[in-house]
Amino acid sequence: MNRPSINIPLEPLTSPLRQAAEKFPDKTAVICPEAGGRETSYRWLDDASSIMAASLAGLGVVPGDRVALWLKNSLEYILSFYAILKTGAVVIPVSTHYGEREVLHQLRETEAVGLITSVSLCLQPDGLLPKVKEGLRFLVLQELEASVEGTLPLSWLLSGSERLDRSDEIDPKEDLAVLPFSSGTTGLPKGVMLTHYNLLSNLYQLIPTHEISDSDLLLNQLPFFHIYGMTVLMGTSIMACATQVLASRFRPIEEFLSLFETYRPSLFFTVPLILQEFCHHPRVPAMDWSRLRYINTGGAPLSPELQERFTQITGVPVMQGYGLTESSPTTHANPVRRIKAGSIGVCLANTEDKIIDPATWSELPVREVGELWVKGPQVMKGYYRDPEATNQTLIQGWLRTGDLGWKDEEGYVYIVDRLKELIKCKGFQVAPVEIEHILVGHPEIQDAAVVGERHPEFGEVPVAYVVLKKDSNLSAEVIIEYAAAGLAKYKRLARVVFVESIPRSPSGKILRRVLKNA
Repeated sequence: MNRPSINIPLEPLTSPLRQAAEKFPDKTAVICPEAGGRETSYRWLDDASSIMAASLAGLGVVPGDRVALWLKNSLEYILSFYAILKTGAVVIPVSTHYGEREVLHQLRETEAVGLITSVSLCLQPDGLLPKVKEGLRFLVLQELEASVEGTLPLSWLLSGSERLDRSDEIDPKEDLAVLPFSSGTTGLPKGVMLTHYNLLSNLYQLIPTHEISDSDLLLNQLPFFHIYGMTVLMGTSIMACATQVLASRFRPIEEFLSLFETYRPSLFFTVPLILQEFCHHPRVPAMDWSRLRYINTGGAPLSPELQERFTQITGVPVMQGYGLTESSPTTHANPVRRIKAGSIGVCLANTEDKIIDPATWSELPVREVGELWVKGPQVMKGYYRDPEATNQTLIQGWLRTGDLGWKDEEGYVYIVDRLKELIKCKGFQVAPVEIEHILVGHPEIQDAAVVGERHPEFGEVPVAYVVLKKDSNLSAEVIIEYAAAGLAKYKRLARVVFVESIPRSPSGKILRRVLKNA
């Protein structure tokens, strides 16, 4: 199944905001329940980001500079994001989950000239602030009054009368817009060079794919510092001239579910973990989900059982998409009216894919498992100052995803697992995600992760880390027998470890190395 190709204009990533402000100046662009329900129009958002850009330029920010953004989802995040782009500078999104080592690595690696953050982040842990300020020209705090010496309040950046937008002067295909860092599940994170054209291409690809329009209201909770939240949630909302309701967390889940009842979103983009929490919550079946057209998940594999269970409970279709930081992020999604359970769907417009034998690099036929390679305008320029890693990942324009999958006769792709996360047991390959999908299908299991553990005879054996639902008394032996049903003997769990939670990245990916190290 091939999607029709689309034309992508040579414009900066700021153009969707400008166009939305021209088309719907008084329409509500952003609603912030955590700021008392404050509503902001597209005109104000465009105008205020231009004022902020002029203030940043007054602090010495010039085209090509890197400015770090270390904030939770908020109006200030969106404002700062577009203001940095309007100066011609590059946004460095920093994870709010990062610790001192990771934050400092990202600031030093990119040679950031400034940082926009909050008191709660930069004052934790103690002693981080002086290290963060070292090497920066300026440090801006989100709070109304900056009480920390040597910092500026964000309100000061919005107090001027001049406006600036240099983004029309950039070269969309060459100039970087955002320099996010890959998830770092293996080794230190690497900077991913994404141009204005990369990111704008993905927005133009996503709007028709997900059928997003100006009549939609999206509840945007996934963090904007992550490429999924940045592009698929924040970016498409603005591109489509839709309204976005911001949330910075999904726990307590009671409060998060109340947002659905208050605002009744028409679209919700999320990760499997949150869908899993919904399926287990007693309030969900009684709620009115009629306005929600569908739910899209990404960031981590979605089990078909979970996908179908949520639809049975609520009547809302669930589909799965796929992407990487290195592809801005989306490369695949299910057609809204032709969803296949367990599949990431088909290529977006202007995108190609192929399944490659990792050993021979030859293309494989349908239904054979190999590494997924993708090509398209959304694929990164390369890794920042790392030509070796770039050359290993980009092969003649094709992006090696590192994910194993297969294609059916209609071009739908099914991801089996990560290439590097396969467990080698008795010479056979065991995909952790296959066993995980079985485990989370058990009515008394809340969450689960499977990793390989070294074994003197078999090389590795699969071990499950399991989170039980409240009041469950499931034993390890029962779980092992349950998971073994219908699977090859070499996939049988060697043991089960009961834990309170499964470590995950902000996008919901299981951090297997954390479990292995533990």
